[in-house]
Amino acid sequence: MARGLLDAFRKPDFNVAAFVRDAGQGQDTLRLSQQLQEAALQLEEDLRREIATCHAELLQSASSINDLDGQLGEAQQIVATLKANAARLRSDLLVPFQDVKHKVELLERMQAVNVLIRRVVRFLWDARKLRSQMDAPGKDFSKAAHTLHELEQLLAGSGLDKVDILRAEVLWIRDVGARVRRQSEEDLRTGVRQGNHIALSVALQVFFNLQSLWPSLRKLLSELLEEVRQAPLPGNGFPQALEVNLQVLVAQTQRVHALDEMVQSKTDPVTHQSFQSVLEAAGINSLTSHFWSEAAGVFKAKFAKVYQDRTFRAKAVAECPKVLQSLVAAVEKLGRGKVMKAAERETLFQSAGELRNEFLGEAIRRISEPVEIMLPDKLLSSLSASGERLGGEERAKEELPTLHDLRRYVQLLATELERVEACPELLLKEIIRAVRSSVLFFATRLEQVVDSSSELQCLKSEGGRLELCSPLPMPSPGHARNARLFGIAHHTLAALKELPQRFQAQVVTQQVTNTLKQTQQAVVLPVLGALQGSLPEASLAGGAELAALCQACLHLNRYYFSLFGAGQLQAYLKDFCGYCLRCFLSAWSLKKAASESFLKDLGQLEAMLSALDADYQSRIRYEASVLKEFKRLVASPAASLDFEELTNVIPLHLLLTYLVHQVQAPSLPEFLGTSRAQYLEASLELWDEKPAALEQLKAQVVSWSDKCNLDPTESSLAAFIIAKTS
Repeated sequence: MARGLLDAFRKPDFNVAAFVRDAGQGQDTLRLSQQLQEAALQLEEDLRREIATCHAELLQSASSINDLDGQLGEAQQIVATLKANAARLRSDLLVPFQDVKHKVELLERMQAVNVLIRRVVRFLWDARKLRSQMDAPGKDFSKAAHTLHELEQLLAGSGLDKVDILRAEVLWIRDVGARVRRQSEEDLRTGVRQGNHIALSVALQVFFNLQSLWPSLRKLLSELLEEVRQAPLPGNGFPQALEVNLQVLVAQTQRVHALDEMVQSKTDPVTHQSFQSVLEAAGINSLTSHFWSEAAGVFKAKFAKVYQDRTFRAKAVAECPKVLQSLVAAVEKLGRGKVMKAAERETLFQSAGELRNEFLGEAIRRISEPVEIMLPDKLLSSLSASGERLGGEERAKEELPTLHDLRRYVQLLATELERVEACPELLLKEIIRAVRSSVLFFATRLEQVVDSSSELQCLKSEGGRLELCSPLPMPSPGHARNARLFGIAHHTLAALKELPQRFQAQVVTQQVTNTLKQTQQAVVLPVLGALQGSLPEASLAGGAELAALCQACLHLNRYYFSLFGAGQLQAYLKDFCGYCLRCFLSAWSLKKAASESFLKDLGQLEAMLSALDADYQSRIRYEASVLKEFKRLVASPAASLDFEELTNVIPLHLLLTYLVHQVQAPSLPEFLGTSRAQYLEASLELWDEKPAALEQLKAQVVSWSDKCNLDPTESSLAAFIIAKTS
């Protein structure tokens, strides 16, 4: 039982109070006390046994304690030594340090007192100096300002104003500062308004010495700008009010410019620092530019306020040219390049940018709308793929613009140009560009209505020969519409020449002319081109083939060319007639002399040319004169001709080719190994008087004459050929 109690006592969670409480509730307390006594004896016995078992270890531990005691004694001695050394260091170092620190603090306080005394002395000296400057008969505010600035720097953060004996002096200095600034501001304001350069120069020097040059100038500019801002700009009577505003702006800008020039020219006589460098340090390169930029912003706000009312907005837009002209006139008063640069002038024009853009939009709409009315999308889309009018050709012709429409259209363009003529840079350039675009747009839409499917093929090739088509085709309604479109393009070019002469070069440009002519060419060149393509073959063949070509031309002239207005085809027929004669003469120069057939073919050709243009000889004088001399050349014997005289009229290439083929020798095409058609095509280019082509022909003739052993003594013809090609 005693062992059980000991085991219970040794448990970590043993609770004495609980054990006593449980023991008290038991019946045999005496027995429990005996058990406790036995347990105590048992515990004592266990302890003795444990001590006996660990006796040697305990003895060894006791000896270690003695060693530890010795070591602790040594450590105690070391600690005592350290304490003594620390006390000695404290007495040798810390005490002198505290003494030095105290002396340094005294020295610092003495230095502060010294600085204060020096500031007081300097303050009293400058104050006495300022009094002498302010009490002098002729006050020099610029020098006083320099002294005042030094005094204000002494007062700033020094606490001198708290010294009782200086308080009255400080109040006087501050009063003087206010008076100097107030007087200098008034001098600056008066000098700018009245142009008093002396007062202005002194005021600028004062503010420079006070280190407040830019703040003072900024305040002055704000006052001048406020006058511009306060000038009324009502919607009612807008142009007149704008003139007043611009007069105020010009006057203020001229004042600022004069001030700006003085600032840029002044330099401080003491520091030699320029006044302009002070402004540049503040980010201001030019007072005029700064003021003008701010004024442009004011005008932009004024314009925006006027635009808010729709009634006044419409009036302002209608009077935009006058408004912009007023702005330009205001800028011109200031002088180009003298007061401000182009970019700075542009800022004022940009203030009316919204007004200008809206006016240009309406003007462009007025310029473009007539084109869409004359040639609407409905008309363009109503054409079928074959070019036939879905609603009938007669109705299509009725919907096309008339000569009256074209003249009204050009008059409208002239009106728009004259409306903005006073503003060449701001409006006229844009309107001219819009007018050109409108005309080009009209020409493009006109070309879209051309019936490109209508053809008139009067000739066909049968067995290598040209023959007339049977029956000859008649013009279709599409041809009639094309003729009408040709006339519209023709009348448009004529109407554009009615524009005022000062606008002609800028509106009727080469691009505009070429675009309208391109529409005409789309109508007439397919027909004339087919005839020109057949002309070389017919000219070489002559006889029936040339007669067929002439009959085709007469047929077209009677039934197709008659659809065009009088004189409209004159330029194209002139070129065609000239080409006919050149081709005919070049082809005949490749043949042997046969005057009868030549005259017969020529008669057919002249009849055809006369039918096309009765006055063709006066229109193509050069080709007609060549034909006249060529007829004489063919009809006369070679011995009776003066070839040198003929070269005055007949081109050398044509004369040489003709004379070469009168010699009993191979022809030039045979010699060169080409066909007559190919040679004829190449020889037509010689009519353009190209030196390189002529030299090539001469070289070919030389080779030909060498091969044929042409002797200059045989005849005048041979001598002439050799002389002209050597």
